[in-house]
Amino acid sequence: MRVLSLDDDGLSLPSGARWALVYSSVEAPFSSALQKLAAAAPAAEIFGSTSFRGVLLPTGFRRGVFALIGEACDPRAVQAVRASSAGRARADARAACAEIRERLGKRPDVFLLHATPGFEERILDGVSDAFDDEPPPLYGGSAADDDLSGKWRVLSGTQAIAEGFVLVGFASDNQVHGSFVAGYMPTERRGRVTAASGRRVATIDGRTAARVYNEWLEGTLSDVVQSGGNVLARTTLHPLGRMIDKVGQVPRYLLSHPHQLHEDGTLSFFTDIAVGEELSLMLGSEAALLDRTDQVAARAGRGAGALRGGILIYCAGCVGMIGHKTSLVAERFSQRIQQAPFIGASTYGEQGCFFGTSAKNRHGNLMCDAILFE
Repeated sequence: MRVLSLDDDGLSLPSGARWALVYSSVEAPFSSALQKLAAAAPAAEIFGSTSFRGVLLPTGFRRGVFALIGEACDPRAVQAVRASSAGRARADARAACAEIRERLGKRPDVFLLHATPGFEERILDGVSDAFDDEPPPLYGGSAADDDLSGKWRVLSGTQAIAEGFVLVGFASDNQVHGSFVAGYMPTERRGRVTAASGRRVATIDGRTAARVYNEWLEGTLSDVVQSGGNVLARTTLHPLGRMIDKVGQVPRYLLSHPHQLHEDGTLSFFTDIAVGEELSLMLGSEAALLDRTDQVAARAGRGAGALRGGILIYCAGCVGMIGHKTSLVAERFSQRIQQAPFIGASTYGEQGCFFGTSAKNRHGNLMCDAILFE
């Protein structure tokens, strides 16, 4: 594998390029870059997404269009793309899995998913359906732009799709490793959801959700509790978590990012939350957001041999919090994976597999995930 900039006028691809994973900041000329890439490697599978503020690379965090190129000796990759929506996503994902399985001639070792924000859980449901509730591990992240204005795109071939997903199945003769990490600590403040619909929670322990959350934050959102408002940037270090599983005595949490307080007291998230689930106030820090880069690489690489390359997914909200230090995320990941080639995206939602007493692919916020190829 190797990493290339697609901003360069002269595009020199390795002979026998099998696939290209493309990540781009939204202002970069990614459409023309896809055209050039397709012309230079007509047999290659091309897939990817736009990324918040830049792309994670061995050289740091940079704006532009970049690709991780899979060569003849690397794992095979087969993609299925769908222009989809919440109503169709589950069925579309089932069909996409069948297409990938047929083209690969086997069950994939791992999936990479990039979807536009809003219906990620429905896609995961469809993937699970396609494998009788025992799907391969899946990792990925939701396409992003710089300002939540909807400029995000998922990329497939020469297409840039405004609503839908691209699902990629990898098959390798060597081991493929993955991990999914939160990097936040639970507090003692918790409550059970008593009324909710989709991504909007109405009450916690029978009380208005926005008021409960504001109390947990010791009144720091009091200025918007009555009138409602966007609290995205103010809640990055204080998401709500659901304990999903334990590894030994260590609990594993799936995070949900509160982004909107409404006048009726409901609280909106970027994930689905169901009645009966227990929510814990989580606590993060700038240092912890950097440290979890080591965690995600260490967990994915546990027991791994020499690495061919990797993929890193890192939440856009966390990039917004650490700002100019984002290049440290790339540098630390590179060190942890033996300086193997890699590419990473900053995303509006993260997908990954928790391994514990059970294994299930899930969608969360403010998370970090990785795939490593031996």
